[in-house]
Amino acid sequence: MSIEQLDLLIVGAGPAGLLASIIASSIGLTHQVIERRTGLHTEPSAHVLKTHSMEVYRRIGVADKILEQSTPVELQQCITWCESVGGLHYGQLSLAGKKGRVPRFTEISPGHSANLPQSLLEPILHRRAAFMAGRDPVAFGAAFRSLVQDGEGVTATVERAEGTSQIKARYVIGADGAGSRVRRSVGIAMEGPQALAHFLAIHIKSDMTEALKRGPGVLFFVRTPTREGFFIMHQPIGSQVFMMRFDPEATPFESFDEAQCRAIVEEVMGCPHDFTISAIDRWAMSAQVAERYREGRVVLVGDAGHRFPPTGGLGLNTGVEDVENLIWKVAAVIRGQAGDSLIDSYETECRPVAIRNTNQSVNNHVRMREVAMAIGAEEPPEAFAAVIAALRADPAHPRFEAIRTAVDAQMPHFAFLEMEMASMAENGAFLPAERAIAEPVEAVEGYRPSFRPGGQMPHLWVEPGVSTIDLLHFDRFTLFAPSQDAELWREAATSLDAPMAVQVVAIDATMRSERVSAADFWGGQPFAILVRPDGRIAWVEPETGQTRRDQLAAALSCVLGRPLQSSVTKVA
Repeated sequence: MSIEQLDLLIVGAGPAGLLASIIASSIGLTHQVIERRTGLHTEPSAHVLKTHSMEVYRRIGVADKILEQSTPVELQQCITWCESVGGLHYGQLSLAGKKGRVPRFTEISPGHSANLPQSLLEPILHRRAAFMAGRDPVAFGAAFRSLVQDGEGVTATVERAEGTSQIKARYVIGADGAGSRVRRSVGIAMEGPQALAHFLAIHIKSDMTEALKRGPGVLFFVRTPTREGFFIMHQPIGSQVFMMRFDPEATPFESFDEAQCRAIVEEVMGCPHDFTISAIDRWAMSAQVAERYREGRVVLVGDAGHRFPPTGGLGLNTGVEDVENLIWKVAAVIRGQAGDSLIDSYETECRPVAIRNTNQSVNNHVRMREVAMAIGAEEPPEAFAAVIAALRADPAHPRFEAIRTAVDAQMPHFAFLEMEMASMAENGAFLPAERAIAEPVEAVEGYRPSFRPGGQMPHLWVEPGVSTIDLLHFDRFTLFAPSQDAELWREAATSLDAPMAVQVVAIDATMRSERVSAADFWGGQPFAILVRPDGRIAWVEPETGQTRRDQLAAALSCVLGRPLQSSVTKVA
């Protein structure tokens, strides 16, 4: 019996795989998600959702649900370095004004970052995926085993409790995490160090309300002469985890039984605290990026293509940008709307971002040593113990000032807009501007929005509550045209026998975010901006040249990698 061929087989039902399913459903791609686990993650894992990720979640209709369940802003106000949560605090980094719906975000986005553990994010995404597909698209307990591919598609072998079966798809999306079997099945290697450090993860359930009154925050970095790790407050009431650095050669993971882990948590809390241990796990901190993102009809997204240290919270968020960039491209190729080279542009645009984010995560990890040195944690244990005793005895000890300086220098680790927002691509499926592009504001924390091709379309309020970002669709281009020329651009767009639809949206000089207007971004004579389905600017109208229709045809042809035919006479 023949097997129906799907458009996509998505391997992995983590945040990247579920997002891929949602976008695939929104543009009508037939697909199946398989997941070797019997259910979604039950422990928190990733928890930081950057601003651009929240913009994507806004586009798929789940941002409000995420914000309803995320950590209250008042409990995200500081990062603490301490002997224990309830004991001596060496220093705190204030994040006041850096979290929530504050000017830092309102000036550049309709959304803002959030803190929500992956164990709560995944059910939101799963429900949305089921709603969009009209069924549950995830087959749990279905383990990917192998694949073969040819010019027409991929045949994957999948193992379930009831036996082995095959699934045929035009493309396979490997979203199966750091140990990706999909990646290994096609011989894609990882580049970079596999293990920078090893950590024991002790997951607990408790009510942290009282403990957080002293220092409301989601991260506590714990250093003592015998202990190094970080305590993550995924939920004030619910899940928390202590990540303790350990040497598996000296102390095997198997030696950490529940009694010992309970003693560790009690020491880290440093005050009476009721809790239950929900899981004990281990993980290796890696800094690796796949040597390539594609092998024929197999493409990697998320942790299958990159493994970051957790310092900076970039892993999950980079996966969101991967999926947003990829799925519309695969759809365009499947439907004959684009040449195969469009899928290659995914790696061209996204792999450099993963390399940048890997380096940033490693740099964040290394710079944390500045605080350790200021605290005295780099000194021999006896000397460090003496420092702790001196700090505990004298709240005005001069070392506190050195610690404060080192702690304040960590701000780019925890609040840096360039890492919050979508990346700027230097090469890919877009055309360089043939006109001057205004940069109306100075870069803030490394981020500078503009109409430059390769970057994301900036946020402007089109009407109350509706951003330019809200007008994008995953299956078509959007041409933002000056209001006085919008009708002419509509005529030009409809005159083309374009394989992918182009919707025209009128914008005028008065449209603005809280800080910048469309007029500021134009910097002079208004011009049209062609935006791809993933929100990246593909082309801007040149100052002089061909007719509108011919300009648009040339731009679409270049981006999609296939020639366009005009269907009517030229439009001036």
